[in-house]
Amino acid sequence: MKHLFRIATNRFTLDWHRVRESEHAVLAQSMPVMGRLRLVPHDDGLQWRDLMMRSGVPDALAADASDPNGPPLYEQTEYQLYLRGANDGDTVEIRHRDPVITRALNSQENGRVVHGSVNFRGQIGRSLFSIYVNGKRTLDFEVEVFPTKIDYESDYQDIVADVQSILTNLAYEYLRSTHQMGKLSGDRPPSKLEWLVLIEQIIDELDTAMNHIAQRPTRGLVRRERTTRLERIRRVDSRVRSQVRRGLGKGSLVRLGGLSVREQITERPAELTLDTMEHRWLRNQLVDIQRTLGQIANIYDNEAELSSRRKRTSEGITRLKSRVSRLLNLEPIKEADGDPLMGFASLQLVSAPGYREAYRLLMFLKMGLRLEGDLIQLAVKDLEVLYEYWTYLTVVRIIQDEHGPPQNLDSLFRVRSSGLSVQLKQGETQQVAFAAGKHRKIRVKYNPQFANQDTTLIPQNPDILIRFEEDGWPIIQLVADAKYRIDATDKYRQQFKSFGPPTDAINVLHRYRDAILEIDQTESDALGLKRSVVQAAALFPMNLSLDSDFRDSRLWQSLERLGVGAIPVLPSNTAFLKEWLLSAVRQGGWSMADRAIASSADERSRDWRIAASEAVLIGTLRSPGTQEHLDWVVSERVYYQPYAKTQPRQHHVKQVAIYTPASLGNPGIRHVADVQSFEFVDRKDIATPWQPRRNEPMVLYRLSPIRAMNRDIKFTTQDFMPAQGRWTTRLGLERARSVSEVALETEPEWRLLEWLHATKRTFSIRLDSARNQDAQNPKGRAWFHFESGDRVRFDGKNGFLWRPAEGEERYFSLRDLIQHQGA
Repeated sequence: MKHLFRIATNRFTLDWHRVRESEHAVLAQSMPVMGRLRLVPHDDGLQWRDLMMRSGVPDALAADASDPNGPPLYEQTEYQLYLRGANDGDTVEIRHRDPVITRALNSQENGRVVHGSVNFRGQIGRSLFSIYVNGKRTLDFEVEVFPTKIDYESDYQDIVADVQSILTNLAYEYLRSTHQMGKLSGDRPPSKLEWLVLIEQIIDELDTAMNHIAQRPTRGLVRRERTTRLERIRRVDSRVRSQVRRGLGKGSLVRLGGLSVREQITERPAELTLDTMEHRWLRNQLVDIQRTLGQIANIYDNEAELSSRRKRTSEGITRLKSRVSRLLNLEPIKEADGDPLMGFASLQLVSAPGYREAYRLLMFLKMGLRLEGDLIQLAVKDLEVLYEYWTYLTVVRIIQDEHGPPQNLDSLFRVRSSGLSVQLKQGETQQVAFAAGKHRKIRVKYNPQFANQDTTLIPQNPDILIRFEEDGWPIIQLVADAKYRIDATDKYRQQFKSFGPPTDAINVLHRYRDAILEIDQTESDALGLKRSVVQAAALFPMNLSLDSDFRDSRLWQSLERLGVGAIPVLPSNTAFLKEWLLSAVRQGGWSMADRAIASSADERSRDWRIAASEAVLIGTLRSPGTQEHLDWVVSERVYYQPYAKTQPRQHHVKQVAIYTPASLGNPGIRHVADVQSFEFVDRKDIATPWQPRRNEPMVLYRLSPIRAMNRDIKFTTQDFMPAQGRWTTRLGLERARSVSEVALETEPEWRLLEWLHATKRTFSIRLDSARNQDAQNPKGRAWFHFESGDRVRFDGKNGFLWRPAEGEERYFSLRDLIQHQGA
């Protein structure tokens, strides 16, 4: 163990050790040189002893109780502490506001000794402990816990700011879509961070609204007194008449209609003005914004040195001040002078174009979107949970940037008197949905629960699920699991060519991909369960740029190849996550389906279902001249047979296989070719080395190069090959082991054959004469004969026709037939 610090006093001695001797694997780009150990005594009689020590701090400073420096402590690290009272009979106790931190501490020697382990888990930041001696609070000591996977001064603060920014943006969309204004709370004003984030969200729209007002201002009427010559007065009102009667005014008296009137009198004509109550209200709001921005800017200006993130924030504030200054110089706002009247209300302000938008935005800003809830209160605690929240909100933001605001945010926010409550909470399912066109919807779920007993044996709870719902396609899903853990060992890097999440976290992704099932709604006759997750990724905190070698790592490459992998994600590094998400969001059902790794059995089953619909002609060779006929077919790549009006399959042949008789060696089917085209010709028009026996219509098939079968189909003593050849399907040709099995053209017949082989039943196959097949209801012509004398044949939609040696024949489904035979 490594001794980190000791606090030695006349009341007690506390020793703090790190269990692990070697330094912790730290992946953050900038690590603290010095940690924190601030001592605050609460007992006037407390005295410091010379045995004080702090790792990494000079001895002269280590003994100085007023020095706040100490060794840095780290998250996810095991520490041991030993606290002992100075005198016999003393009882000591160590307290922390989070009981989880101290739950592994034990008391011994009648309370004189407290010892045990401390692990801050994912909590970072300053942590305060209190030491009590004989029930009296004696000393507080404060340490600081640093993250090992992210930068404390940049990544962590960026995560907190990013969470606030994303939520404020979503909250703004929520209030805008539902037209709810919330309630201003005087005792809980919005934080500077919330206010800054909100003004950044609304400034563009506010700019547009104010420019509209500047271009189309609504002017008011005002009456101002002025002295005017009599001949220039246009409107005679009661005030003018009163001055005439009373002889008021300026200048000499003149005669006017028998009356003596002054040359100039006072009038109050109506004039248009931009100095309206509405413009005064807008100006006052903009002045308040400018003043608040200045106050926040002063905070940054007073700091001796700014981090890169705070420097960007300061520059952003300067830009905002410049934009607000420009709005204050717009003519309608510049002409407004003074304050609006007390209790001022205006229908124009809330309804006129431009004015209503500016009013709504400024009221949003004045109230501040006060966000509260488990996520907002998280602060510096539980970094692992904060990282999980942030990754979910980042996924939402990436999809929002692509498809616009979510459709419904009612489940994410709740309006309260003090503001908006964020309903995002670990362990509880939340979702937002996006419209991705008329026929497609994307849902992003947080903590989805898969506990349906019809689809799940053990409940599954991934962190994030991206669900694609598209007309004509089954549900397709991506899983993202936030893992605030990194394996930084050399062995791990050699295996995966990069640092990344622990292997157990990747194994969980394999489980999610295979265990999350959906009921296939297209299945009408039975419950059909299908896998819906095509890819699963672990999200872990590392700063890796797009031009880094992470693309060459197995963690990234396996996402496309295996459907399981890992992606580094931090506020300064979302490019890989964005690339992965958008590659799915910008694809349709076909391309998404291509990502799924199909079961080899499923693919073969699907291929054989297609093969059961493709007609194959088993062609025979003339005799005598068998070898000559075969050589001609191979060289000319053609095969012909008499045209039969009653055989529609001649029009749909996909392949031609050649039966080789015993005269050329072992009899069987050994060659096959694909049909490229066919035509109807007379026999006399087909040039062959032998003369036609008669002229008749023929079907001439033009073939691809003749190739050998992957496996010869043998001719047994029980087999028979008609001289005119035989019809089958590609299913029969590819699966048959003997010529008689070639006649099994349908999937149900092959299912029955497999069961008979698996149960080692004795049977033989005999064929009915060839018949025309109904493409919509194909029937088998192979009878399966058993030793008992019973026999069965597939009869299309009727099922299997069971004809016993004695008794009446019956129809069975394949399942019922197997149960009947097994009874």
